[in-house]
Amino acid sequence: MTKRQLAALSILLLPFVVEVEETHAADSYTCDLFFTGDVSIKGIPLANTTEKRSRGLSGPDSEFHVAKGMLFSWNDSNPRAFSMHDIHLPLSIGFLSDEGILFSIEDMQADSDKYYLSLLPASDAIELTFGQFEKVGLAIGSKLIHRECRASD
Repeated sequence: MTKRQLAALSILLLPFVVEVEETHAADSYTCDLFFTGDVSIKGIPLANTTEKRSRGLSGPDSEFHVAKGMLFSWNDSNPRAFSMHDIHLPLSIGFLSDEGILFSIEDMQADSDKYYLSLLPASDAIELTFGQFEKVGLAIGSKLIHRECRASD
């Protein structure tokens, strides 16, 4: 890809990745998520700052963190973009609307520079290990009805 093509791509993706810091970066939280159909995900780490959302589940010890997945949360609803750079296990990502409706689930390849886009505005996204959405009973149309988040140790 030429420098010109990369510059054009970065301008195109800028609205997807630029965020304003909403909370203190030092705070760590985990959440219990409750969905319709008596489905729940407990103890999922919360990425609610630009720094945490940028880092996500990547890094040298990502295999350890991937097991729990991650909830990405914003104060607004916009199209979102995710990549699998430096993540060594396949994941799936689910995008949720402002109303808490799971409107898209995408399978993501490990160690890929491909961008996975929500296409529609999303206020939350959930990354789980590949196949976990089906295993816990979440499907397109499931609705997040309640979340309980707390500071983690």
